[in-house]
Amino acid sequence: MPTMAFKVFYDGLLFSGFTGSTNSIEYYLRRAIRHFIEDFKLSKASRTDPGVSAIGNVISVKYGDGIRLMPGMLNSRLPSGVRIWAWAEVSDDFRARAAVSRTYVYVMPWLYEDVDLMRRAAELFVGIHDLTNFQVRERGGVPTTVMINSVNVERLGDYLVFTVVGRGFRNKMIRKIVNALRMVGSNVLTIDELRDLIEMRIRRPIPPAPPYGLLLLNVGYGDREPAWFLSVDDVSYVINYLVSRWYSSLSSSFAISKILHDFMDINKLFSRI
Repeated sequence: MPTMAFKVFYDGLLFSGFTGSTNSIEYYLRRAIRHFIEDFKLSKASRTDPGVSAIGNVISVKYGDGIRLMPGMLNSRLPSGVRIWAWAEVSDDFRARAAVSRTYVYVMPWLYEDVDLMRRAAELFVGIHDLTNFQVRERGGVPTTVMINSVNVERLGDYLVFTVVGRGFRNKMIRKIVNALRMVGSNVLTIDELRDLIEMRIRRPIPPAPPYGLLLLNVGYGDREPAWFLSVDDVSYVINYLVSRWYSSLSSSFAISKILHDFMDINKLFSRI
């Protein structure tokens, strides 16, 4: 039974999130796959919110037919703003959801926040923490404890770029972490108050930053990283899309160059061509 993995780019501003509606990215992916294969199982690495974009989200498709799904086939059935740009044939037990790391980038205008203060505050999130104050409560007893590998804050020109890496995150958690750090940098929240929120000494929900600044940059699988092959034309599509659609909204060559540089580094790392 073949199982294929794909890296997916999408512009979150055009869709109603990754899943949950007939205007979701998953809806269009399933419709494209179903054009070639009737019976299949799909796993996704991340269910991003409406407005959140991705360069390197991952899906895996397990199916029984002998046909070999390829990016060009699926891209021919996908709407503008969604593109599969890498693929790999993986073992039958591979599931996109079983990632060991997810890297998110959040870009927002710099409004004279204290960057050094935000960097010190960001260190408090690293490690294993119960981040109940930094997520939206969900039904079904979703765990609130997460492992965060790193939280970096940098100023690029007139923009702030937050990079958060961890195994997995809960509903709106990245956006709440970013907003908490911005509040510290604006002296709305002290570092001691942030520490109390992280260590659950006080209960106060933090509002999330807007979704449109968030980008899922990469998903990693450690020792089980697929041997990715690139679709060169589709990589070009992604780069051109980023430059033409997002350059004006970010209006910062520093910020967009940072994102594109990281994207190209990912290509070099995962390329098998």
